[in-house]
Order: sequence, then C-alpha cells, then structure tokens
Amino acid sequence: MLLLLAALVGAKSAPAQDDILIKLSLDRDSVLVGDQVDLTLQVSYSKSILFSFPVLGDTLMPGIEIVKTSKVDTLRSKKEEDRVSVQRKYTLTSFDGGIVYTLPKIMLSLNRGVAVDTFTSNELTLKVAFPPMDSTFTPNDIKPPVQYPITFAEAAPYVGGGILLAALVAFAIYYISRRRSNRPIFFRPKPKEPAHVVALRELDRLKGEQLWQQGRAKEFHTRISEIIRVYIEDRYSVQAMEQTSEEILHDLEQSKLCVQEHLESLREVFYTSDLVKFAKFMPPPDENESCFHRTQLLVEKTKLEQPVEG
Repeated sequence: MLLLLAALVGAKSAPAQDDILIKLSLDRDSVLVGDQVDLTLQVSYSKSILFSFPVLGDTLMPGIEIVKTSKVDTLRSKKEEDRVSVQRKYTLTSFDGGIVYTLPKIMLSLNRGVAVDTFTSNELTLKVAFPPMDSTFTPNDIKPPVQYPITFAEAAPYVGGGILLAALVAFAIYYISRRRSNRPIFFRPKPKEPAHVVALRELDRLKGEQLWQQGRAKEFHTRISEIIRVYIEDRYSVQAMEQTSEEILHDLEQSKLCVQEHLESLREVFYTSDLVKFAKFMPPPDENESCFHRTQLLVEKTKLEQPVEG
C-alpha cells in the first residue's frame, strides 16, 4: 500500500515533458574570428506555468562572449491558445580561432504553483575559424616617397612667418634707437613753447581772474610765484620748483645767468610773495599791481628770443 502511494505522489510531482518545449539554435554553426552569430533560445509552455528567462552575463563560456541580449519576443498561436511561446536572442562572438566550442546547456526554471521544476536546453557546437590565407597574394616592394611640388598654401605660413619675424626685428631696432635718443616711438613731439610765451600767457590769465580784487591776495601771489618759478626753470635750467626763493637767487647769481638788475627785480617779487604766503601780509592794491607788472616786465626783459627760420 505504501509503495503504491509513493508511486502516485512521484508521478504527480514529476514534470510533464509536453508542458514545456525548449529549443536552442544558432543561425550558423561556424564563424570567423571576430564575427558575430545569434544564439536563439525559444521556449513554449502552458499558460498555467510561471516562467522567466535566465540572466546571462557578458561571457557564455571561456572564449565565447555575449555582445548583446535582445528583448523577449512573445509568439502566440491561434491553434494553441492555452500555450505561450517566447524567445530571446543572444549575439555571440569569439576572438580565439581554430576551436570547436561545445556551448553549455542553458538551465531554465518553471514555477507550477506548488513546485519549481528545472529544465535544460539542448547542446550545440560552434566552430570558430581563422580567415583563410590568400595563396595568390605576393608582397610588393615598398615604393619610394613621391615628391610633389610645394604649393602656395604650403609655403604661405613660412613666408608670412619670415616677414613677421623680420618686421619684429626691425621694430625692436627702431624702438631701442628711439628710446636711447629720448625720442617718441610713433609720433613727432610738438615743439615746446618758449618759456616766456608760457609765462606771459599764464600772467594774462591770472590778470583776467582778478583774484586780489576779490580779496584772494594769497592765491594771487602764490600763482605769481609759481609762474615765475616755472619760467626760471625752463629759461635758465635751474631747479626752481624744488628750491626756496633764496636758493634760486643764489644759483642764478653764482651761475651769472642773470644780470644784477634782473636779480633785484626777481628778489622783490619773491619777497612780496613770501610775505603774503607765509606771514599773512595783506599788501595794498598798488603793491599787488606793482608785483604783477614787475613779474611781467622781468619775463619780457629776460626772454630768450627764438631764431627766425628762413
């Protein structure tokens, strides 16, 4: 009795071969090294069975690589509506030639609801061969380089570079020469105005401003002092802007650049200006007028006449 019961249970749990059909195929059984071939796994099973394709990696077996895995295609048949047929393609390649590979069987699991059954696919072989050698091929000697005439487009960069380099050298020589002679690089400088022209123009401008008439005597005499100092520096090449009044008079007297009469006139101008600037002296109107005219007359008498061209 026990033996009969065990046989019945075993028969119930054993997988029915017609519930599932597995077919593994190659689109061709031989390829050259580096070529690709499609391996198709097709499974047909009852709708009551739960099935999923196995997950394969990048390598099917040593020497055989999986380049691409396709999506699952479902194939339905009107004659067998209670069954499902699905397939998936694996694109294979190999870089080891001269070998006949026996592809491994693919394991599949089917879930019947109460038990999981395992099935294996059929076994295939794949031959990977080297490309055939061309027996008619004969190697040729290496040809010498072909000499072509140089075109303008090829020579233009070198010619242009040479011209540019020559221009840079010429400019460097010109620049150094102008700098050493203290001349401007690009433009000719405007001729410097004579010292007396600048001084007389500034005195006329000062007169028109009427500073002392507005009670700005200190500013008036400061401007007179600056005008006469700039004039002396340009006229006699004395550092008048950096010296005191006494130092200027001493240098002019020692260098004998200025006659005594003009030195005395300059001394009076400096004396009045220094009193107003430093001692807060408020000169009367006639003294302001006298200082202005004395400065103007001093410039007129000591001006350096420019030679007339022509």
